[in-house]
Amino acid sequence: MIAKAVENPAVYTPNRRFQTADCRSALPGFGKYVDALEQEGWTRQQKNAAKPPSKARPGWSVAMKCFAVPFVQHSALLTTPSALSNVASRNFLNRAATPPVPGGEHARSWSLPSCYTKTQAGATTVYFLLFTLMSLGLLVMAVDFGRLYLIQGELQTAADAAALASATRLIGTANAPLQADQMTAAFDSNTSSDNRFNLRQSQIGVNGGAGLATTTDVNYFSSLLDALANSNGGQRSGVDWSTGMYPKYARVQITAQAPVLFVPLLTRVFGSLPTVTAAAVAGVSAPVCTACGIDGLAVVDQGGGTDAVNYGFVPGSFYTLYLTPSQQTPNAPVNPAPLDGTEASVQYVILNHVPSGLQDLDLDGSLFQLGAGGISRSPGLTPPGTISAENTETGYPDLQGNTSPGATVGRDILCGLNVRFNVDPSLNICGNLDGGAFNDLSSRFTADTDPGGETYAAGAGLQDYAMEYDGNLRRILTLAVVDSTDTLSVLNFRQFLIEMSANTTQGLDPALVSGAFRVQYIGAVVPLR
Repeated sequence: MIAKAVENPAVYTPNRRFQTADCRSALPGFGKYVDALEQEGWTRQQKNAAKPPSKARPGWSVAMKCFAVPFVQHSALLTTPSALSNVASRNFLNRAATPPVPGGEHARSWSLPSCYTKTQAGATTVYFLLFTLMSLGLLVMAVDFGRLYLIQGELQTAADAAALASATRLIGTANAPLQADQMTAAFDSNTSSDNRFNLRQSQIGVNGGAGLATTTDVNYFSSLLDALANSNGGQRSGVDWSTGMYPKYARVQITAQAPVLFVPLLTRVFGSLPTVTAAAVAGVSAPVCTACGIDGLAVVDQGGGTDAVNYGFVPGSFYTLYLTPSQQTPNAPVNPAPLDGTEASVQYVILNHVPSGLQDLDLDGSLFQLGAGGISRSPGLTPPGTISAENTETGYPDLQGNTSPGATVGRDILCGLNVRFNVDPSLNICGNLDGGAFNDLSSRFTADTDPGGETYAAGAGLQDYAMEYDGNLRRILTLAVVDSTDTLSVLNFRQFLIEMSANTTQGLDPALVSGAFRVQYIGAVVPLR
């Protein structure tokens, strides 16, 4: 850099004095520095002390010797004529007495005048460009990535709600997947609970709103592993009684476009929006060990302890359930033969629990409510409103001699079960029992939307749950399975579909003093509520 500053710079050798004229000829404008010293009133002694060394050192060029002069000038400007000459000399020696050697003692104190340094114009532009790019990246993370994360959470909430809504409909019937498809009610804008995204500006559906397209995919699986892997889907049938397989799990996947502001500036891709996807899986849980809100009846294990899954019952088969002889009163105990279309007769026991509905009723009213609505869910009851597996239950007390005239324990139960078929008690003998109290009590309970009053493939009133039933589950009985009618040790819980009697046009025959009625064993397909 120094060699380029002068044209053909002379290199001085030892014992040659360095003349001011050399600087004047080597560097334009050098004389103004000397003149400046004279104009400031310096004496000859002061000027001589501030001069460069009289003899050039080996390797020093004219330009290098002259470059020391500006430092002398700067020192001179800070020195008055009355100052000692050694001040200026010391300033010169400290700054420029030694040539600039990289890493040397005086390397940091030697510098070029500004007129000989490289220009730094444009450095601010580079820094500004780097700062702008960094700021834009931060904006992308704060604004666009933040919005993508927010939309992801909103879609996940919607997918969870839809999957849960669908799973509650997967009850093993042929129409269950169709009912599960109604989970789109979770996206109904007419309700206050509809799920939206993009700060609730866009509705999930065919048209997401604000130009954002959304898609919703629902699929059904028979196993959890298939649902998680999204394989072997598309199952939409009822229970296969031979294998027990049916759609148990729902998988909902929602994909939606997300608006962005700064990402296109970085990717340089305009006109397309990124998509965000969320998926959720829900299904019917395994049978619980403790159940509440179920029916206060228990059936006896038909397998004698050898079948821990179905307890001797065959899925899809029809049975006759009848009241255990020890609880039949005031009639003489009856062991009825299997009713039409059923394979075997099975005893059931009335358990000691508080029925749902009104409290402090007489025996007939309490048994009627137990058949119509099951066990009460109210807290603080004695006995409690729950039944637990591996616990021992007790039979309903004080049955003998406490029924009203004409009533029997079995008839009270049948009249209550008839409410589930939407049978008016006043149209049969139930309207005359307990002083007509059943007529008022029946209005407190709802009926099944599918009364099953037709002739089906299995016979009159024998409706197959998997292929033909399409109700609201009021005809489903969730019963405890006990080891025997004496010990009443609870093994588990299983479910049955109440079938219409063969000799009635609707519902059950309440004239049977044994409390017998027909059911189909369906296992444990209906979620407990």
